[in-house]
Amino acid sequence: MAPPADDRKFSSWSLIPVLSLKEEQELKGYDSGHVIPPLSTFFAAPITDKKQISRLSQALYLQYPLSHTQRHLKRVRACQYNLEILLRPIMPEDRVTLLKNNVDPSKQNNGCPENSVGSKSEINLQVTDILQGGYINLNGLGKPFIVSVPSRAARNQKEQQVWGSIWPCTYHAKLKTPDKDEGNSKEGVSEQEKLRIGRNMHRALEAAQQNQSKGGKGVGAVVVDPESGKVLAIGTDHTIAKACPLLHACMVAIDLIAQQQGGGAYVGLSSVEEKDRERINEETGKRMEPKGDEREKRKHSKAKDGDAEIPYLCTGYEVYVTQEPCVMCSMALLHSRVSTVYYGCSSIGGALGTYYRLHCSSGLNHRFLAYRGVLEDECRRLVCGDEI
Repeated sequence: MAPPADDRKFSSWSLIPVLSLKEEQELKGYDSGHVIPPLSTFFAAPITDKKQISRLSQALYLQYPLSHTQRHLKRVRACQYNLEILLRPIMPEDRVTLLKNNVDPSKQNNGCPENSVGSKSEINLQVTDILQGGYINLNGLGKPFIVSVPSRAARNQKEQQVWGSIWPCTYHAKLKTPDKDEGNSKEGVSEQEKLRIGRNMHRALEAAQQNQSKGGKGVGAVVVDPESGKVLAIGTDHTIAKACPLLHACMVAIDLIAQQQGGGAYVGLSSVEEKDRERINEETGKRMEPKGDEREKRKHSKAKDGDAEIPYLCTGYEVYVTQEPCVMCSMALLHSRVSTVYYGCSSIGGALGTYYRLHCSSGLNHRFLAYRGVLEDECRRLVCGDEI
C-alpha cells in the first residue's frame, strides 16, 4: 500500500490561477508596468468652502447616490490647492449637450492639474445645469468640469495603486477572488495551504493509479468539503469498465455526491470508491484543517426527513482532478455549484484553460475558481492521450 499522503514527499509544483483572457491581458500590463483601468466619466466641481463638505456630500449621496458598481469611488478628493467632489455620472442624454460645447466625454482623461495622470475638461455649463431641480443648496461649489474615474473596483493591490492615482477609491480584498500573483511567487500560497492542496491531489493520484492498473484511463477526481477537510467522494474514469462514454472521473465523483443525497443516475459506482473514501478519512482521522476563507454562505435544500438540511450537490465544495476537465465535466461541475477546481495537467480540449475557459464565462449563472499545476509532473505521467 502506498504511504499515507501526509508522509509522502511531493515534487516541486506551482499553483497557477486560470484567469480569463481579459485578466491575463491585465496581468501582462502589470508585468510591463503599464496598467490602463476601465474608465467612466463624471461631472465634478471644486469645493470653494471647506465648511460645506459634509453638507454637500450628504446631499449628493441622497439625491445622486452612486450605483453598486460605483461604490468603490470616494466622493471627495484632495488636490494641491483645493478639494474636488463628484457630482453625478454623465448620462447618455448629457452627451448631446456636451458635444454642443465641443466636449466628447468618451475621450476624457483625468487628474488634478498638477499631476501627470491626465487632465480634466472644463465645460461651459453651470452647476445648476447639472444638478437640476433645486433640491441641493449649491453654496460652496465652483465651476464644474468633467473627470474620468475607474469604472470598477480594484481587484488587487497593484490595481489599487493605479486606481488611487486617478481618483481616490476604497479597496476591499476579496477572499474568493484568485490573486493574479498566485503561482507566480512563492508568497502567493502559504506552505500550510499548499500542503493541504497537495494532499488532496495525491488522493486523486492514488485513485487514478489504481484505475490505470485495472485497465482504466488513469484519471482520478476527489471532492472535498473545505470546511471540515473531509473527503466526500472519490471518482475514477469508468468509460472502459462500464462501456459508457459519459462516465468520466468528474462525472462519477459528482454522481457519488448525488447518491449520498438520495439521487444519482448511475448504479454500481459506489463500492470501490466508497471504501477508498472511508479509508482515507479513517487514516487522516479528519486531521486536515479546513480552508478558512471557504466558509461562505451556502444554498441549502431540505432533506427528505423534513428537518435536516444538505447542500445542493457540490455547493461550496472543492474538486481535485488529475487532468483538466473536458467541456461536459466542466459544465457538470458548474451546475453542481462547486467553489474551486484544482487540476494537475492540461488536456487537449480541456475546458478550464486549454481550449475554453468556461468557468470565466459571464453569461453563466454560476462561476467558480480554477487552478492548474498541482502535482503536475505526477499527473502528467498518468496521461495516456485521452480526454477525461
